[in-house]
Amino acid sequence: MLSNIATAEGPDDIGRHLLNASYPLLKVTPPAEHTEITLDPKIIDRYVGVYRLGPSILLTMSRDGSRFYTQLTGQPKFEVFAESERKFFLKVVDAQLTFDVDPQGAASKVTLHQNGRDIVATKLSESEIKRATDEIAAHQAEVAKRFKDQTPTPGSADVVHRAIEELRSGTPNYDRMSPGLAAATRQQLPGIQSMLVALGALQTVSFKGVAPNGADIFDVKFEKGSVEYRILMGPDGKIEGANLRTE
Repeated sequence: MLSNIATAEGPDDIGRHLLNASYPLLKVTPPAEHTEITLDPKIIDRYVGVYRLGPSILLTMSRDGSRFYTQLTGQPKFEVFAESERKFFLKVVDAQLTFDVDPQGAASKVTLHQNGRDIVATKLSESEIKRATDEIAAHQAEVAKRFKDQTPTPGSADVVHRAIEELRSGTPNYDRMSPGLAAATRQQLPGIQSMLVALGALQTVSFKGVAPNGADIFDVKFEKGSVEYRILMGPDGKIEGANLRTE
């Protein structure tokens, strides 16, 4: 499969469907049309600030003249465009932002709408920004060390074993996942479960290495085949990301 995008709906489910016809193709909703409007910079200033999207991800909103930008931790800055006083959209990807405001009109939260998921981020105070930044820096340093030493996150093998068994039975524990991963798992569960059941009983979970982003890579062998399973653990102990790849 070759593609210029990376989403569950498209290359992932088509590729798995080609390998196993029992894996269902996901329903795809065409991107909605968005009409750009011009806002007074004073309105945009309500939303400028830093929002916590996850344990290791901050979403920073900034203004430069009449232009408004968003940036996630470790990613480039992208311009966003207004379609109403509280709703904005990106042009580089199919993603939108909706801001919640308090009675005084100041932003309190922002919701990121992307890949069929709605992830809420809370605006941080100056002291909270400093604390969050320090926590993320410490986590990134720990990730860099694990990648250099190629050592797994403590307990990640047990987490993988439990997660695989839960997916096979169709009963994943969403409380142990980040909101984004939980939403994606709910959407893709029928196909994932079908694929894992077809592979037969789980036999072994073997550590292979650490990816540059800190994800632990495991070789998971079943009675009738094997998969590569990548799992990214957050500083709060929850699973931030997971990926199954048929070998």
